[in-house]
Amino acid sequence: MELLTILLLILLVFGVAFIYSNLGLGGGLLYVPILMSLAFTGPTGEDIAVPISLTLAAATGLSATINHHQKGFVDFKLAGILITGALIGAVIGAFFNLSTDKRIFLAFFVTVIVLVGVKMLYDWAKAKESEDDDDDTKMTQTRKIASANGTLASGFLSGSLGIGGGLVNVPLMGYVLGRKTRKAIGTSSAMIVVTSIFGFISYMLLGGSQAIDFNLIGILWPFVFVGAFVGSRWGLRKLKSRTVALIFISVLFIAAAKMTIDLILGA
Repeated sequence: MELLTILLLILLVFGVAFIYSNLGLGGGLLYVPILMSLAFTGPTGEDIAVPISLTLAAATGLSATINHHQKGFVDFKLAGILITGALIGAVIGAFFNLSTDKRIFLAFFVTVIVLVGVKMLYDWAKAKESEDDDDDTKMTQTRKIASANGTLASGFLSGSLGIGGGLVNVPLMGYVLGRKTRKAIGTSSAMIVVTSIFGFISYMLLGGSQAIDFNLIGILWPFVFVGAFVGSRWGLRKLKSRTVALIFISVLFIAAAKMTIDLILGA
C-alpha cells in the first residue's frame, strides 16, 4: 500500500473517530466505505474491511468510554445487563457476513432507523434544553429484559456490517429505559468496545482470519484511539446535549441513505 494512501487513511479515520466518539457510535458506518474505497477495492473488499472496522470501532468506543466515565455518563451495570444480547447478535452477524446475502436485513434495518430518526427528530423539536434527564420510572425489570433482547440487533450490526451498534443502543436506552442523551451515549460506547472485540474474534473463528490485515490495524488503531479521545473530551466540554442529539439524528438519516444506496447498487 502506498504511503500517500496510508496517510489519507490515517487522516480520515482520525476525523471519523473525533466526531463519532461524541455519539455513542463506533464509526463503522464510515470506516468500512473508507477502507473499501482507498485500500480494499473489488468483490472481496468488504470481507477485509469489516474486521478492520471492528477493531477501529473498539478503539473509538474505548476512548469515548474513558472520557464519559470521568463525567459520570457511563452506567456499567446497565451495560452489563444489555451486553448479553449484543454478544449473541455479534456471533450471528459475523456468520451472516461470511455466508449470506445482507440485502433483506439492510432493507429492514433502513426502515427501522428511518422511523426511529423521525421519532427522535419530532421529540427533539418539542423538547426543551432542561428536559434531557434520566426517567427512572422506565428502568423496570420488564423494560431491561426487553432492551437486552433488543441489543441482539446492535450486536448483529457489529458482526455483519462492521458497525459498532450504537445506532440501536442509543435510541434503545433513551426511549425504552429513559436514559438521558449523554448517559445513553457513554453507556453505548462501553458496550461497543465489548461487542466490536467479540465480533472480531467471532469473525476470525468462523473462517475470516486469512482476510485480516493486521499490519494496517496496527497503523490505524493508535490514531483512531487518539482521535476519539481528543474528540470526546472536546465534545463533553463544548457540545450541549441538545446539539449532540441533533447530530445523532442526522447520522441516523445519513446511515439510512448510505444503506439505501448500497441496496440499489447491489441489486
